Amino acid sequence: MTSSSGRRQMKLGAFFHPTGHHVASWLHPEAQIDAGTNVEHYIELAQTAERAKFDLMFLADALATRDGNLEALSRWPQYMAYFEPITLLSAIASVTRHIGLVSTATTSYNEPYNVARKYASLDHISHGRAGWNVVTSANITEAYNFGREEHFEHGERYDRAVEFTEVVFGLWDSWDDDAFIRDRASARYFDPKKLHYLRHKGEHFSVRGPLNVARPPQGKTGDLPGRLVGSRNGARRAHR
Repeated sequence: MTSSSGRRQMKLGAFFHPTGHHVASWLHPEAQIDAGTNVEHYIELAQTAERAKFDLMFLADALATRDGNLEALSRWPQYMAYFEPITLLSAIASVTRHIGLVSTATTSYNEPYNVARKYASLDHISHGRAGWNVVTSANITEAYNFGREEHFEHGERYDRAVEFTEVVFGLWDSWDDDAFIRDRASARYFDPKKLHYLRHKGEHFSVRGPLNVARPPQGKTGDLPGRLVGSRNGARRAHR
């Protein structure tokens, strides 16, 4: 991209797998062998990337272990046991200051209200550094964990994802930026005129709202140059 000074700049994102990108990376004697459940390891990675001026760190996610031959999988632990990313990024947010904190959340086996609340909370905790990678689930084993024997049909998954994202964006606009007066003298905490009910009724979701988290620091969804949003082809952009 080109900066305001006219100089071209490269945007850098660090993609951290729990046990490394290579199938055998965990076998290296200097590898963090318990990386998937070692918060200090992730904090060190995030702080190193931040010092190196990376724009963001990214955590992929799934809602199931991988299926297959357990003997083979026991030798390839990638994405078998690892942190839930929003929880992990909230911990990392407290020990970093600039790096964007981005993770995957599927629209197939979540509810819009939960996703809106979690990412709004992370955005507040990180002072505006949260990013959401919008995906639909491809791993069939995720369906088995949510009372289904198969995924939503392909077209339905993406139609559902579009509506899901619209609901999340709408929920993030539940409160105006100046809704919270917090005035002890008048005993008024917020201005009721600046709280908005979404009252969404669509093909896949019915969500009244409002969200019980203040508007995210990154602001209104229509003019967010930074928030990571998704498309059928994957993520488009991320916060710096």
